[in-house]
Amino acid sequence: MTVVETSNIELFPEEARAALDRLGHVAAAALQGRSFSLGPALHLVPARHAVFRGTLEGADVVFRLALSAQAQKTSAGEWAELTRVWPYMSAPPLTVQKPLFHAPDSGLTITALARGEGLLAALWQLDPEARHAPIARAADWLHKFTAPSIETRPPNRRPWRVWAEKAVEKQPHASLRSAEAQVLQKMKKLYRQIDHPEWRVALAHGDFHLNNLFWDGQTLTGIDLGATNHAPLYKDIARALVHMARRGMLPSGARRFGVDAGAIDTFCARFALSEIEANGFLPYFIAFETLIKVEHPQMPQARLDHALAMSEALASDLKDIT
Repeated sequence: MTVVETSNIELFPEEARAALDRLGHVAAAALQGRSFSLGPALHLVPARHAVFRGTLEGADVVFRLALSAQAQKTSAGEWAELTRVWPYMSAPPLTVQKPLFHAPDSGLTITALARGEGLLAALWQLDPEARHAPIARAADWLHKFTAPSIETRPPNRRPWRVWAEKAVEKQPHASLRSAEAQVLQKMKKLYRQIDHPEWRVALAHGDFHLNNLFWDGQTLTGIDLGATNHAPLYKDIARALVHMARRGMLPSGARRFGVDAGAIDTFCARFALSEIEANGFLPYFIAFETLIKVEHPQMPQARLDHALAMSEALASDLKDIT
């Protein structure tokens, strides 16, 4: 379950060129004469998937190619999820990419291009006081996405703790190890403390963060839908909050559980989180998301500084509630 963040195309130029060459052959065979063109790489995770911009019969599209047998199976699940969601998330202002083509034998998926730019990137162009409304819109998007599948179940907390423990062992940066060890210690205490009979689950996004929401000033379009199983509702919320904080995005100027206090309030209000959810399950998953995303060995120092500040603040706040 450990995920190493490797979204920077510049880190893997050879893999990107190889993926583009493979995509050209796969798309030509799968599309059977339909006109297409391939453009720049948008995202690459070696041995998992590569994403390129392009056109299909003159329309702007996104090509996503699985790069392994396991990723090929995953792409089939992602296509099923996108086609499940499209009927109720096809209308602006809260939508997903339109599914256009899928070749299960090759792991090729083609969707309509999402207009605008990643919401996190857009937030940096706004004054801090203007960032609240788009973040609230992101909470609206997640609520619309999950609402049809939300249900309550007995909590299954242990696997998340185990995955976090394994990820901590793989942290390559000495500057983060001490702080993350403290977060893990507090996460274990919180694990014993939040013994509640039920929590809310939903068919989750799987990688919900603000740059997986494209914003054109009016419409938010969700991309990179990955999950086809139920997961605790709090995981997607925590993923978005941690992703912001690890990049220094703190619009309110205050932290709670290491992340932006205003953003926590926004998501808690939108999902009407109870006391045990807001101060038990959510910080538990904020700790999980903090530990599970092992930074790449070549990560810039600024990113490491943000991660350290967030982890130290999270450990401090977890100490207060455990």
